[in-house]
Amino acid sequence: MRRLATLAALLLLLLAPAAHAADLADRLVGTWHVLVHYKDANATHADEQRWDDRVWVFERKGDRLSWTEYPIAVFADETGRFERRASGQYARVLGYWEPSEVQLAEIAAGLELNSRGMKEKSLRNTRGVWQSASRPTAASASIVSYTESWSIEGTPELPVFRREDSLGGERTESLDGVTLYTTTSADPGGEALKGSYERDGSRQGTFRMLRAGTGKALTTKRTQAERTRDSFIESMSTRRLDEAQLTQQDRADLQAMIRVAIDERMRSLRIDPATRTTQVETLVPAIEKRLLSEQRSLGEIPKLVEEAVVAP
Repeated sequence: MRRLATLAALLLLLLAPAAHAADLADRLVGTWHVLVHYKDANATHADEQRWDDRVWVFERKGDRLSWTEYPIAVFADETGRFERRASGQYARVLGYWEPSEVQLAEIAAGLELNSRGMKEKSLRNTRGVWQSASRPTAASASIVSYTESWSIEGTPELPVFRREDSLGGERTESLDGVTLYTTTSADPGGEALKGSYERDGSRQGTFRMLRAGTGKALTTKRTQAERTRDSFIESMSTRRLDEAQLTQQDRADLQAMIRVAIDERMRSLRIDPATRTTQVETLVPAIEKRLLSEQRSLGEIPKLVEEAVVAP
């Protein structure tokens, strides 16, 4: 009897890691929005507050766990996330961005998923740790290879996400990197995880994972500038324009919209490209003046352009 009890205890010890790993995977299955706040000791301004976010999706596929990362989190409301720099480009705002109530509602409903830069790893349970295989992208004495390994360990309540990458070859010195997301607390329902974030010892900060609604495929391939412009158009399409309420950025977006509408109109009329540029630059301020002085809406831009640009 004692022998059977001993064998039963040993069997439980052998099965424990597998059961533990299964529980960990089951708790992660679904979509998560991951927000990171950090400082970079190697940056020119090491004390600047920086942020990054992404979407992680976990799925059970047979005896494996699929981990997909979408590095671009797409919000309909980008308020507080990006700003236009003097160069005209959009960039993340400095400071620790936090989602607004509207943006939290978007996360809960499910964000759009931009496939650009997407990565997916298939993880196998190895002695209680979910780990991907590491295969070099190239293998030759004269070719530099790249390998990337993802793993998840820790407890089901407090998982640790580890990302390792290596770049090198037989004739070059290897460059290795490690990124760690170490969960230190979780809400009672397991819908939010918080912890420390570290990348190669230089980037250090915190992360937060919020369970999100099922992601939707990105319906368009718009750039960040285009999405911001479209948001402006949507909010102002039926409202009459009040010059006193428009920001400098609104004016720039308005002029860009008029310019595009004029150019499309001229193309449809097959107006000579050699004269198109000069005419566009002349017509933009004239149409903008009418829109603002007469307090027209953005929806009336096509009509005003049609009146101003006639067939030659």
